[in-house]
Amino acid sequence: MRVLDYLLAPVALAGLVATGWWGLYQSPQRPANLAVQLEQDANAALARNGYDWAHVRMNGQRAVLKGAAPSDDAAMAAAETVLHSGWGGGVILGGVTVVEVAVDPGLPVSPFVWRAQKLPDGHIILSGNVPSRMIASQIVAEAKKLSGGEAPENRMEVAAGAPGGNWQGVARFGLSMLSDLDRGEVRLTGNTLRVGGTQIDPAERARVSAKVSALAAPYRGLPLIKGLPVWTAAHTPEGLVLEGKVRSEAQRRELVSAAQDHATGEVIDRMELAPDMPDGWVALAQAGLPVFAQFRAGEMGYYPGDGDAGLVVEGEAPASLVQSVKQDLASVNTALPVTVWADPVDVNVPEISGIDFADDPAVACQSAFDAVLAANPVGFDDTGTGLSGDSGPALDKLLAVSHHCAPGLIFEIGGHADPAGASDGGNALGKARAEAVVSYMVAAGFDPGRLSALAYGPDQPARSNDNSDGQVRDRLIEIRVLTRSD
Repeated sequence: MRVLDYLLAPVALAGLVATGWWGLYQSPQRPANLAVQLEQDANAALARNGYDWAHVRMNGQRAVLKGAAPSDDAAMAAAETVLHSGWGGGVILGGVTVVEVAVDPGLPVSPFVWRAQKLPDGHIILSGNVPSRMIASQIVAEAKKLSGGEAPENRMEVAAGAPGGNWQGVARFGLSMLSDLDRGEVRLTGNTLRVGGTQIDPAERARVSAKVSALAAPYRGLPLIKGLPVWTAAHTPEGLVLEGKVRSEAQRRELVSAAQDHATGEVIDRMELAPDMPDGWVALAQAGLPVFAQFRAGEMGYYPGDGDAGLVVEGEAPASLVQSVKQDLASVNTALPVTVWADPVDVNVPEISGIDFADDPAVACQSAFDAVLAANPVGFDDTGTGLSGDSGPALDKLLAVSHHCAPGLIFEIGGHADPAGASDGGNALGKARAEAVVSYMVAAGFDPGRLSALAYGPDQPARSNDNSDGQVRDRLIEIRVLTRSD
């Protein structure tokens, strides 16, 4: 045994040396390796739990949480996620022992929009912005309670920028109003709560409308509670479906023609003749259909009865189409009420496909605006100050670019004028053109606090004024991207 002990001793010693070397230089417990592993685990846990605004740097077993937090409780919840992202902690188990919260306040989202939809089958979909995860969980619980125990579909995201006052109370009030409708939508945009939907009972319509209208300041409520329509045009998977009652065959042909001339898909006619039906609404439908036929989604209908909702347009479309349908309906001389609750949506912008907006945000944003304006000039009508009808696609692309840009950037809209006439007149013309673009963006929901209009006039040409063609091309809009410190 003594000889065997002598033989095994060198082997044991070599094993001890190897173990010590591995523990000192290769083991995950080595401080350098441990910190790398913990950092990877913590950042993976943050991404997995939806904290895409946060990241971690490790100092040994001490984590430093950084990023632009949308709220205080979001920062605390992210820190809790980091604390439990690795092993159990301590010297032996080697987990995160301390989380230092070193986050910055997140840039506010503007407009701050929260939304709840109730489908005909009673299912509720929650989406948009909420101030915190805690409030989001309370809204989910409230929606589940109001729908008889069915869990809602939750698409909400935590963001900074919620208005003051009892935001959560107003959102939950909106949910309670939604539960009283057969189907509908609640949208809380800033301080405005919009409640729209269908309720067959006239007394219930009146009650819900009155409660929404009585919402206390600083919030305001806008109700649009409808009964049964006489006529509708709706975008469906089949195509644009026209149904309901019209007074004559001539009216039917006119409505179908107005839709077919502008719809991108099939137009399906399911209308019925009813000679005793009132027809004062038909002129409005004919005026609105050409643009509504180009919407991505939505419904246009005539709703008579108690409260007389009149002609209502709802849905989603590029901002230029939303503004066009408002203008077309306003041009009809009628006493019937008209309501347009259509929401602007962004268009595709192939000109910016190669731009990384996260890499030097101000430079990237400026490059995107320049690329769009180079390929899509903004034109003006015969007055020189009104936006031309064919500028809609260019304006929609500019609006889409603005949504890609970082929230902290502001935009200076500059209007050029040709050198004809006095300098003062040129400056006024340039300013009017810039203001027209600003008005378009504000009407589409963009934060007016991030926009300014400036006249460049004839002394600061965008292109050469050596010939008449240069003067025409000089009637362009330019956009300068600035930071708030500029």
